[in-house]
Amino acid sequence: MQLTKKQVEKLKKVNILKTTREARNEANRLLNDQGFAALSIAVSHLIADIVEHPDKLIKEFAH
Repeated sequence: MQLTKKQVEKLKKVNILKTTREARNEANRLLNDQGFAALSIAVSHLIADIVEHPDKLIKEFAH
């Protein structure tokens, strides 16, 4: 695949290392955000289950 002169000039101005590092940092941040969201959902389900079915909790820990 041949690059056009415009594409070549644009690539000359791009710092590949810096751009790659920024993309990796952004991906890590998004992954962390996704992890926190999943954890929050799991905790909210646990709390909802406890509130809706306290008898299950009493049975489980009374033995």
